[in-house]
Amino acid sequence: MKWRKVFAATAAMAALTLTAGAVTACSSDDDNGGTLRVMAAASLVDVMDPLSDAYRDSHDGTDVKVDAAASSALVQRLKSGAPADVLITADTTTMDQAVQDGLVSDPVIVATNKLVIVVPKGNPGEVTGLDFFTQAGNRSVICASEVPCGRAAEKAITAIGGQAHPVSRAVDVRAALGSVTSGEADAALVYQTDAASAGDKVEIIEIPDAPVNEYPAASLSDSGREFVELLTSEQGKKILTDAGFGTP
Repeated sequence: MKWRKVFAATAAMAALTLTAGAVTACSSDDDNGGTLRVMAAASLVDVMDPLSDAYRDSHDGTDVKVDAAASSALVQRLKSGAPADVLITADTTTMDQAVQDGLVSDPVIVATNKLVIVVPKGNPGEVTGLDFFTQAGNRSVICASEVPCGRAAEKAITAIGGQAHPVSRAVDVRAALGSVTSGEADAALVYQTDAASAGDKVEIIEIPDAPVNEYPAASLSDSGREFVELLTSEQGKKILTDAGFGTP
């Protein structure tokens, strides 16, 4: 991925303003031990606990606050002026948009993930593959098209010559997983790490040549830069791989 590094003057000014805001927010919190604000894609919600612990271990007194949501929603929050020190999205397309909008610069790939099919224990819908998602009336769920897991799902289904006909579109990957664990759906397309987090509540069906998403991270402050450095360190890589993520 070749990241864009040239922006219009107005975009550069916007990035400077937002970055300065993030640094100011962190500086004001430093008097009370400091706060690191991380905006992370929903699929990272579980691994953020050990990553936050690792950051705290080397930054005494620092509080880590994680805002986990769909990547597109996180970018929108940044555009609306929400404070953040780090942005981590579940695909490069969303991060590219944040770069184009002048919200962040110089992102780096920190992890990868791939798409799988999850079904309830016992597979009551007798799902065998992606063709289940192409048949109208089947209780299948995929993410909304504007979020990374939705784009990956549509890419996978298109690759078999089909068209998605889900009964509903989830706001993010965790909502898609929840539709299966709650019994509301017979199948959903989620990332392998989300599937693993559900344990024996679901069964996993692998997808041949499944789409692989890259997770870029960008810092908006000095403390955010240190967190991104943790993600790319050997310690950070081990935490991510232990959670089922791939590393670049």
